[in-house]
Amino acid sequence: MPTELTATGPKLTHRSTLLERLVDFESELGVEFVVEMHLPGYSLGEKWASLPKSAQDYDNGIIVISSVDPVAGVQPRLALLPPFPITDASEAHSFEYLRAFDAKPHTIAIILLRLGHWAVGIAEDGELVVTKTGSRYVKNQHRKGGQSSNRFRRGREKWIRELFDQAGEVASARFRDYPGHLEFLKLGGDRVVLGQFIKRIKLPDRLGDRVLQNRVAVDQPGRKALDDAVRDSWSYRIFELGE
Repeated sequence: MPTELTATGPKLTHRSTLLERLVDFESELGVEFVVEMHLPGYSLGEKWASLPKSAQDYDNGIIVISSVDPVAGVQPRLALLPPFPITDASEAHSFEYLRAFDAKPHTIAIILLRLGHWAVGIAEDGELVVTKTGSRYVKNQHRKGGQSSNRFRRGREKWIRELFDQAGEVASARFRDYPGHLEFLKLGGDRVVLGQFIKRIKLPDRLGDRVLQNRVAVDQPGRKALDDAVRDSWSYRIFELGE
């Protein structure tokens, strides 16, 4: 009876590191690899059952890599959750289609937001080409009760709306002026705040409907956080399978 495999991960892996890993695979003597690229809505076979639920139903589809060894037979090796949606399903005994998928250029918009600060960017094929950062005062807490507390709550709601409007106005202007097509929107920051922001702000070209799946964790929106968001946007979430 075959040994049950376990899955470890996910490990966030930049595309450059993934390509190096593929070269290492190709150097394994006597081993052939099967690469399956599945569209969103996929269903994997029993041999991938150890993958967690997050990898069994991923909005962008999934890439699974198995090795074929003359002695061990077919062994699942990696499951990759891609940063961008798979649009063409394939199965191959080489990494050709995976490399072509990875090399496909993308251009995305980025909005990072926490109460008090925001950052906006545009990235072309993994490189920032537009950046803008800003801030607007939002007081965090109020210790008194009664009418004073109610006044503070109304004031804080006003400050948040003003922050959203400021960030949304800048983002819309930068995105609208960009000469090319923005495919997706990457968001970073507090989940609740971002949800409120997207509901209030109307972005050009319905960008708010094309949000990439994984939100970036952000402590302080700014240039460094934008760089981190770009790296995340061109990274895979990889599960390793083994005994």
